[in-house]
Amino acid sequence: MFLQINLLYLDYCTWITVPRLLYYCASILVPLFCELNMNDKAIQVAVNHAVSVHYNLKDDNNELLDSTYDDDKPLVYLHGRRQMIPGFESAVSKAAIGDKLSFSVMPAEGYGLRNINNTQRIPSKYLKHEGKLVAGKNIHVNTDNGVKPGTIIKVGKFNVDVDMNHPLAGKNLHFEVEIVAIRKATDEEISHGHIHGDDGCSH
Repeated sequence: MFLQINLLYLDYCTWITVPRLLYYCASILVPLFCELNMNDKAIQVAVNHAVSVHYNLKDDNNELLDSTYDDDKPLVYLHGRRQMIPGFESAVSKAAIGDKLSFSVMPAEGYGLRNINNTQRIPSKYLKHEGKLVAGKNIHVNTDNGVKPGTIIKVGKFNVDVDMNHPLAGKNLHFEVEIVAIRKATDEEISHGHIHGDDGCSH
């Protein structure tokens, strides 16, 4: 009988204590998680932040030039390190996770104006990596200043004339941007000037 009473008392204590304990834990953990979530959302795009964005890029004719939504893979870049055109970085600066922005970038803040004299005649043998060479094809050219984009103007028997202006030079660029994620870049990423890992560059 005594044992039965003790068991009943234990059941009563458990019935009273467990809900109180759960309520106490919830009262501590829920605000903590909310605070962490708010802090995560509050971080803003700034220099040396790793920023993930989705975007659509259109021209003055509303033609879609580029989009990250096609393969559902956000673009990740190191903000403030000239990985993006100046007008883009200026427009997204201080934006927060979840923000959706629409803005236009003029050539002066984009890829510059077209220079009609910015052409090169390149031996075809140096462009074998580009496959079949035809007029109008966008290619990449190895220069003393690194790899540069170009557009084939004319294909000759031994040489190729290439317009070395960026394909988007002289164009007004219209962006629709969604800020997907922001984090502080690591010291190594800042030192190397780009993002590492699955969402960026790898060595």
